[in-house]
Amino acid sequence: MDINKSSGLILHPTSLPSKYGIGDLGKESYEFIDLLSQSGTKIWQVLPLGITDNIEFSPYSSKSSILGNPYIVSLDNLKNQIYNDNELDKIKLPISSEVNYKAVYKNKDTIFNLISERVSDSDNEYQKFLENDLKKRHLTFLTLSEVFENSWSEWSEDYQNYSEDLFDMVFHEYKNIFTKNLFLQFEFDKQLQNLKSYANSNNVKILGDIPIYVNHNSADVWLNKHLFDLDDANNMSFVSGAVPDDFTVEGQVWNTALYQWDNHKDEGYKYWIDKLNYNLQNYDYLRIDHFIGFFQFWAIPFAESALNGHWRKGPWETFFNTVSQEVDFNKLLAEDLGVVLEETASILEQYVIPGMKVLQQRIPNNKIHDEVHPKNWDYNIAAYTGTHDSPTVKQWLNEVDAVQLEFFYDYKKDIESQFDSDVWNFITLVWESPCQLAITTIQDLLELDHEARFNLPGTQEGNWKWRIQDLDDLIKPLEVLKELNKVNKRISD
Repeated sequence: MDINKSSGLILHPTSLPSKYGIGDLGKESYEFIDLLSQSGTKIWQVLPLGITDNIEFSPYSSKSSILGNPYIVSLDNLKNQIYNDNELDKIKLPISSEVNYKAVYKNKDTIFNLISERVSDSDNEYQKFLENDLKKRHLTFLTLSEVFENSWSEWSEDYQNYSEDLFDMVFHEYKNIFTKNLFLQFEFDKQLQNLKSYANSNNVKILGDIPIYVNHNSADVWLNKHLFDLDDANNMSFVSGAVPDDFTVEGQVWNTALYQWDNHKDEGYKYWIDKLNYNLQNYDYLRIDHFIGFFQFWAIPFAESALNGHWRKGPWETFFNTVSQEVDFNKLLAEDLGVVLEETASILEQYVIPGMKVLQQRIPNNKIHDEVHPKNWDYNIAAYTGTHDSPTVKQWLNEVDAVQLEFFYDYKKDIESQFDSDVWNFITLVWESPCQLAITTIQDLLELDHEARFNLPGTQEGNWKWRIQDLDDLIKPLEVLKELNKVNKRISD
């Protein structure tokens, strides 16, 4: 990555305070950037910002790999303030420690449905927006999926394939829905670009996140059926997931679509080149989730247990050479956790793409082990205390087994900046490592316990909800982090 030794924080925008029940791209996002800048913290890491479903609300399962989540568009920063104060007052919610997604989405849908009465899709700026063919195609799918409310594989033959004629029909026949979606995506793009510009002007970079797989019920699959592993009825025969391991003995079933990699190769990996380059316009850097999937992946028969899966070979032998010619690999970070492969290490070294180490997973749980102290980790690594999928550090310390706790106590003897709090000693172990990036979560800065865990892998309910209620709570811990940034030469220039 083309970044000096730095530090970062994970905070999904939904976790910010706001008066509408969910964090957004408005005032509080700018205030958070100010806090990062003042602390010398250079990276704001977010989870995928795509449209979520209305069941799990997971940012990792979206209807589109390029469109944004309209529910995090700032209603206070909309063009021409199309809503009056009375309308906005009706959907305000008390600031709480959790997002009530169903209430928030219902509230916002109420006023989103007013958009088509107040916005003209013939305005030049919207027509120019539609000149991007990829956005135009994804907006067509988004509108149809709202009209029919079921999976595209169940639509009639007339709607199975994109064409200009289909777009014209959708544009005119479902004009209200299309105009609403067009306006919200236009605003999402504009607000995200404005936020990114503000961050950059304050020496903060935004690290985005892109899942390797996509939802079957997505524009990506609908537009590119031949690139995905589908049966004759366009349904999934096999789905993605994770092999059983020490952390999830039953494995994980993600239920996202697998790729037909030979067809991608035949097209010069154009789908991936377009997707990566589009996302790199929105972020300064991009983390690719489940990077190991390019090397080998776990294929699970549809509707069966992950235990019944099998390994398949990924496209790595040709993928990286081809894609690197058109995508700036200096902007990428690889989530290479899990299965350790020599081929992955070789590719990361060849293209100078940082891999990841998560300290919670790297503290030995057995007297006999091959782990190394964080002070001996390599430079080309993004080192984390934990991620959005992990327990908070405080929870980990309270629940970990005696062997790991003993190793942690042994590790912390070597740190130079000692704290009374073991949560901060844990953070310090990462900050004092030689790794290019040192990253922790807002929950760990605040020394929160299990109640603040963001996601529990393998579960479908109760995730992605945690919020910080007052950004002022970050002032003191960020002052401590600023000192850690200084003494470990991670301070922004």
